[in-house]
Amino acid sequence: MNEPDRIGLTPLASQQLDELLIELNPSEDARGETFKLIKFDIYRLAVALGIKENKKPKPLDDKSNAVFRVYELDRDKTLYTVVECLGVCPDELPIYSFIEQLAEQGIKELYQHFQLRGELPYAEYFADKA
Repeated sequence: MNEPDRIGLTPLASQQLDELLIELNPSEDARGETFKLIKFDIYRLAVALGIKENKKPKPLDDKSNAVFRVYELDRDKTLYTVVECLGVCPDELPIYSFIEQLAEQGIKELYQHFQLRGELPYAEYFADKA
């Protein structure tokens, strides 16, 4: 199956991600390289949490914001390999499209948590639920 070269978010989730970045890093320059790297990290965190929680994301309604180059976001193909090895991606969907859906859902949830609590619940995210 052909994998996309770029992945992204809907305009709403993209805006929420940018707002989260500003809230979490108020002193950072919104155009700087550090800002971009943190944006990648939050995107990856959203995907990782979705995988951890065995989320079944919905297809994106309006993916007009495919701004991330896959080779920059997942240089060593860690996200791809985890999704592939766990077999969580539906057969009819490219793995990076599934990753994109996980990110979309996760960023919306991160944003909602932040709006409610004024912080991200890291202890909940990294707690061992075994």
